Amino acid sequence: MHLLAGLLQQALDPASSDFLTGLDLLPADAQGQRLRESLRSVHALASNARGQRMLTLALSETAAAISSLREGGNVLREIVTRTRAIVGTDMAYISLNDPEKRETRITETDGVWTQAYRDIRMPFGTGVLGNVARADGPIQVADYLPAVSLAHLEHIDDAVAKEGVKALLGAPMRIGGDIIGALMVADRWAHEFSEEQIFAVEALANQAAVALDNLERLAELTESMGSLETANRDKESSIARLKRLAATDDELFAALSSSEGLPGLAARISQILGRPARLLDLTVRIDAGDVGGEKLHAARALIPASRHTNAPVTATLEDGTTVVVMASVIEGEALGGVLVEGETAADDEAILRRAALVLGTFISHSDASRHNRQRQRVELLATLISPPAEGLRQHTATSAAAYGLEDGSPFRVAIVDGALRSLTDFEEALEVDLGEQLLRGHFDDRLYLGAPEQVFAWIADFLGKPGARRWGGVRMAHSEPLGALSEIGAGFALAERVLTAARSLPQAGNVVGWQSLGTIGIFLANADSQVTQSALRGSLGPLLDYDRSNGTQLCDTALCYLDEGRNIARTAHELVVHPNTVRQRLERIESLLGPDWNNGRRALDHHVLLVVARLLDGSPAKH
Repeated sequence: MHLLAGLLQQALDPASSDFLTGLDLLPADAQGQRLRESLRSVHALASNARGQRMLTLALSETAAAISSLREGGNVLREIVTRTRAIVGTDMAYISLNDPEKRETRITETDGVWTQAYRDIRMPFGTGVLGNVARADGPIQVADYLPAVSLAHLEHIDDAVAKEGVKALLGAPMRIGGDIIGALMVADRWAHEFSEEQIFAVEALANQAAVALDNLERLAELTESMGSLETANRDKESSIARLKRLAATDDELFAALSSSEGLPGLAARISQILGRPARLLDLTVRIDAGDVGGEKLHAARALIPASRHTNAPVTATLEDGTTVVVMASVIEGEALGGVLVEGETAADDEAILRRAALVLGTFISHSDASRHNRQRQRVELLATLISPPAEGLRQHTATSAAAYGLEDGSPFRVAIVDGALRSLTDFEEALEVDLGEQLLRGHFDDRLYLGAPEQVFAWIADFLGKPGARRWGGVRMAHSEPLGALSEIGAGFALAERVLTAARSLPQAGNVVGWQSLGTIGIFLANADSQVTQSALRGSLGPLLDYDRSNGTQLCDTALCYLDEGRNIARTAHELVVHPNTVRQRLERIESLLGPDWNNGRRALDHHVLLVVARLLDGSPAKH
C-alpha cells in the first residue's frame, strides 16, 4: 500500500522524474499490469492539465502584453514573437488581407530567414496562407510542397523551398465577422501539429484580432478627440484673428481719415504687424517708407506678380533678406504696394491685403488731387504761351508768381525732350528736390517748364553735369533770361527752334541755348528780325519760291549736297534717289542761284542760311 500511495502521488506530479522508475517496482502479474496502466492514465491527465494551465498562463500574459501597446507595428511584433515561443515552432508570422487586390500579404515575421519569404503576397484560395485568410478555422499541412490538396504558385513554391518550410499551421484573424488576415506558424521539418498547438495558434489569432480592433478603435477615438481639440483651438484662434483684423481695420481707416499722409499710414501698419512696413506709390515712384537700393528694386519687380495672383509675393534678395510685397490694386491698376521683411503668417497676409487696399484708396485720392494740380499747371502754361488778346489777367499773373515767374524778376523757360520713360524719370527726380514749386507741364510728349533764374541754373547743372547721360538722351533747350510774362511765348518759340537745331548737332550737349549753336543760334534768336528775313530772301529767295510753287525739294537737295561735301554719290544715298536725279536738281539750283552758289564765301552763306531755313520751317530734314 505504501508503494501504491507513493506512485499515485508521483503520477499527479508531471514534473516528477521517479514516476517511470517506480512503475517497474509493481508486480509483473495481471493485477500489477492493470495498476501500471491506471497510473499512466492518471499521469497523462495530470500532465495535460499542467500543460493547459501553462498555455492559459502564457496566453494571459500575451494578452496583457499586447494590450499595453499603442502602435500597430509593435503589437504585431509582440504577437509573432510570443506565438513562436508558446507554440515552439521555427517561425511565426502575420499576414493582413487586401480585399481590393484579393490577396493577403505578410507584414510581420519572427524566425524567417529569407527576404523572398517575407515579401510573399498570396492570392486568396492558394496555398495554406491564402486559404487560411479566407477560412472559417485553422488549416495545417504536414509537408507543403508535395501537398496536392493545395493550389500552388511557382514563385511562392520557390520562396518556400528557399526558406526550407515543411509543416504549416494557420488560423484566421476576425473582426466583427470579417477576416482581416491570418496568424501562421511553420517548421522546417515535416510533421502534424498537436491539438495543443492548434488551440494555441487559434487562441493567439483571436487575441491578435482583438488587439488590432482595439488599436483601430483607439485611433478613431484619438482622432475624434484630436479633431475636437483642434476645432476648439481653431475657434479660439479664429476669434483672436477676427479681433486683430477688426483692430487693424480701425487703425487703417483712422489713418485714411487723418492728415498723417503715407508716413502715418506706414507707421500704423508697422505697429499692427510688429515690424517695419514700407509703402510704395507707383504713381510717382517715390517711396514714402524711404526704401532704397535693392529692396526698392525688388519691391517694384514683385508688384506685377502680386497683382496677377492677388496675393502677397515673397522673394529673397542677394544678401539673404526675405521680402514680402502685396500690390495695391484699384480698378485693375496697380497703384503701389506694401513691403515687409521676413516670412509672414496667414494672419499677417490678411493684414497685408487690408493695408494694400487702404494704401490703394489713399494713393487713388492723392493721385486725383495730384492730377488736378498738374492740370492747373498745364492750363497756366498754355495761357502764358498764348495769352488772350486783351492780355494776361491779374489772377494769371498771381498764379505765375507762385512759381517764381513775375514781371521784373529774371526767369527762363525751357523745353525738355527725350524718351517717355526718361522724361518721367527726370521729372520725378525734379519733384524729389523741387516738389511742386516748379511750373511744368506736358505738351506733345515734351516737358515744358518755367523757373526763376536760380532754380533754372540748378536744373541746368543737374542735367548737364557729368553722368547726365543716365537720363537716356534727355535734352533741354532754353531761352535767354526773360523779364516779363509777355515774353514767355517768344521764349518757348526760341527754345523750340533751338531744340530742333540741336537734333542735327550731336555735339550740342544735354543743355542748349541759342548761344551754344554759334552762327546758327544767332539767326534762330533773331528769327523774326528784318535782318534774318532779308538774309534768307536775298540769298535763297528764288530757291524758296521755286520749291513753294512747284512742290520740289531743291532746298533739301542743296543742304544735303553741302553737308556731304559736294559728293553726288553720298548725296544720292542720303536722299534715296538716283545720282542723275541729284545732277538734274543741281543744274536747276545753279540756274536759280548762279553758277558760283556752292563756291567760296557764297557756299558758306548758303550752307548756314539753308540750315536756318530748315530749322525755321520746323519740319525734319530729309537726311
